Amino acid sequence: MTVASRRDPLPRRPQPQSPAGGVSTAAAERTGASILILFVVASVVLGDRAQLNVATGGRGVLPILQILAPLVALGTAARYGSRSSLGFVALPVFLLGVVPYIAMTAVLPVAGVVFNGYPERTLLSVGEATTAVSFLVVGAALSRVPAGSWSPWIVAAILIQLIYATAQALFLAGGPGSELFAPFHAWDLSYAGAADFVQQRSSGLYLNPNELGVWAGGALIMALTLLRSIRRTVAVAGALATLLLSQSRGSTIAVVAALFVMAAIALRRGGINRSGLATVALLAAGAFVALGAVVAVGPPGLLEDRFGGLVDVFVEGPRAEANLAGRLDYWSAVGVLNSLYPWGTGGSPELLLGTAVDSTWFRVFAQGAAPYVAALVLLLFVAVSMPGFTYRRPLVLLTVLLAVAGLTQTPFNYPIGYLFWVLLGAGLEATYLARAARLEAGGRARSSRYYPGRRRDRTQPASSDGRPFTSSR
Repeated sequence: MTVASRRDPLPRRPQPQSPAGGVSTAAAERTGASILILFVVASVVLGDRAQLNVATGGRGVLPILQILAPLVALGTAARYGSRSSLGFVALPVFLLGVVPYIAMTAVLPVAGVVFNGYPERTLLSVGEATTAVSFLVVGAALSRVPAGSWSPWIVAAILIQLIYATAQALFLAGGPGSELFAPFHAWDLSYAGAADFVQQRSSGLYLNPNELGVWAGGALIMALTLLRSIRRTVAVAGALATLLLSQSRGSTIAVVAALFVMAAIALRRGGINRSGLATVALLAAGAFVALGAVVAVGPPGLLEDRFGGLVDVFVEGPRAEANLAGRLDYWSAVGVLNSLYPWGTGGSPELLLGTAVDSTWFRVFAQGAAPYVAALVLLLFVAVSMPGFTYRRPLVLLTVLLAVAGLTQTPFNYPIGYLFWVLLGAGLEATYLARAARLEAGGRARSSRYYPGRRRDRTQPASSDGRPFTSSR
C-alpha cells in the first residue's frame, strides 16, 4: 500500500451530477422558467380563442384553460416542489386576503344552482376559481426568475397583437390589400356566438375591443417595468398603438390612472430622476408615433368619434353618450336584481338580466352581494400591499389598471386576469420565502446564543474548524 505524499493533491470533492444529456441544472431551470413564461403569455394572448365545443346547453363552449391550467399547475408543483410553488398557501395573508374571493368564486355558482334555479351548466363557472389557483401556483414558481426572462415573450406578444389589430382596422376601413385579411376575418366571425363578441373595432386576438384595450394597458405596464433599451422602446410604442386601435375609452382612462400611480410612487421614493424623465420622454414619443400610425391606417374620424364622446360626457352629463347611458341602465337593473336576490344571484347575473353588466364591481355585487364585493376589495388590497419583490411594480400598476377599468368593463374575466394571478402568486411566494429565511436566521442566532464560541454539543461530531452544527465538509 502506498502512502500519499503531503505534496500530493487533495482529493476533489464530488461534483453534482448533471441531468441526462449533459445539460446543467442552471440551464434546465432556465428552460423550465421559459416554458412557464411562454405558457402564461400564450394564455393571456390566446385565452379567448382556446375553446372547446361541448354540449352544455348554453353557448356550447368550454375554455381549454379551465382544463389545461390545473394540469400545468400540477406539473409545476411536481417539478419545483412544494416549497417553491405551494409554500404561500400557509401564509395568513393568503388565507385571510385571497382565499375568501377564490372560495366565493367557487361556491357561488353551486349556490345559484341549488337555491336560485340556475341550470347545471352554471357549475362550469367553478373553473374560474381553479384556474385562478393554477396561475397562482405558476406565478409562485416564477417568483425568483429574473425580470429579463420575460423580455422576448412580451415584445413578441405586443407585436403579434399590434399586427393583427392593424390588419383588422385596415379590413374594416376597406384599405388596400384588406382582402388578404378575409380568411382571418372569417375566423373572427366564427366566435360570433360569444356573449361579449364585438367586431366593429379592432379587437386583436380577443372577441371584444375592450379586452384588447385592457391587454394593451397591461402590456404597457410590463414593458415599462420589466424591459430595457430598444425592446422597451418598441414595446411601449406598440402597446400605445394597440390601445388607440382598440378605441377603448375605459381602458385609456385606466392606463392614465396607472401612470399617475407610477408617477406618485416615483415621487414618494424621492422624486423623478433621470430614469423617470427618460420614461416620460419615452411615453410622449411612443404616444406621438402611435397616434400617427393609427391615424394613417384607420378610417377618417377613427379617434374623434370615439374619444369626442368623453368631452360630451363632461359637458352635458353621462346621458350625452349612448354607450355610457346604456351602462347606467344596466347598473340600475342590477339594483333591481339585488332587491330580488339580496344575497346575490349565485350564478351569472347576465343570464337573468338578458344583457351584459359591463362592470366588474356591479357584476360582483349582483352575483354575491356585499360579501363578494368586500372579498374583491380585500384581494386588491393584498395585491397592492405585497412587500418588495421582483415583480412588485407591475403587480401594483396592473391591479390599479384592472380596478379602474372594472368600473365600465369586466377585466377580471378577461385573459389579462391570468397575468394578475401570476404576479400575485409570485408576490405571495416571495413573501413566504422571505419569512422562511427570517425564521431560519433567527434559529441560527438562537443556536449561537446557547452554544457560543467553540463550545459544542457533545452528541455531535466536531467539525474541522471547530464550529458547532457544521460538518467537516
